[in-house]
Order: sequence, then structure tokens, then C-alpha cells
Amino acid sequence: MNAMDVNERIHAQLKKAGVTLAASLPDDWVAPLINRIAADNTMRHVRVAREAEAVAICSGAFFGGVRAVALMGATGLLTCTGELATLNLRHQIPVFLIVSQRGTIDDHRIYQEVQGRRTIPLLQAYDFPYHVVDRPDEIASIPDAFETCRLQKRPFVLFLTKKLLGTNA
Repeated sequence: MNAMDVNERIHAQLKKAGVTLAASLPDDWVAPLINRIAADNTMRHVRVAREAEAVAICSGAFFGGVRAVALMGATGLLTCTGELATLNLRHQIPVFLIVSQRGTIDDHRIYQEVQGRRTIPLLQAYDFPYHVVDRPDEIASIPDAFETCRLQKRPFVLFLTKKLLGTNA
């Protein structure tokens, strides 16, 4: 399965979950998914300058009854964990995040290694639920992950791996 097929399937599952708003800060691994969402006239797309803005937009959307997703890279997730803890955990505001799982052993950009070692332990320290999607057959779990986020009223991180995305980065 090529990366475009994967991004089409992820996009379709987000629509199945009722997502109508996406806020993103580009990461080269999730850029094709972001571009696909931006081209969809049934899904509003908001580009942000900082990942914390995506969290804030999706949190506000929740109060308006709008199903939203924040898309970013692993570095961006690390930069906004404070907001996720103080805004979302403290006030029980669900926010669904799709994040590239950078820094794994197959990510040969050495500067990503720090994220690879620290991201999961940090999420575990905050007790944020997360799920790693690294096979195309797991893409169908996206609506369930989205509902888990809403039912638990807390942030939920869905990681997309290099293996899944087939990226050359």
C-alpha cells in the first residue's frame, strides 16, 4: 500500500468519526495527510504557527460541538504538553491528536532521536492515552480512538509510524 492510499484511508476514517475541523502545523511525515484534509471542502482546515494553537482551537471546537483533530509532529507534541496538562487534563477537555512518531530506530534523522526516547515516557508520566498505528489494517481503529478521547475527556494521541506512512524522510 502506498502512502497516498494510507492518507486517503486515514482521511476517510476521520470523516467516519465525524471530524469536521482540523488544525495543523506541518511535519514532513504528515504533510500529505494535511494537504488531503486542506483540499476537502467538507472539513475546515486551520493552519497554525504553534502546536499549542492547534490544541486551543480543537479544545474550543469541543465546546462548540465540533469534532476536531490536531495534526503535528512529535517535536510539536512535546512543546505543547504543558497546555495539554493544564488546559485539557485539568478541565477534562478532550483533544484528539494525530502525531508522526519521530525518533524511532527507522527514522534516520539523528536530531529526531531525542523525541523518540522522550515522547512515550512523557505521555505515560501524564497518563495520556495513546495508540501507535503502524499497519494499514489498524487505520480502521481511528473512530474508536476518537470516541475513547471524547469519553475519557482527556487528550488522546494517535501516532503514525514511518512504516505505515512509507515515508522516505
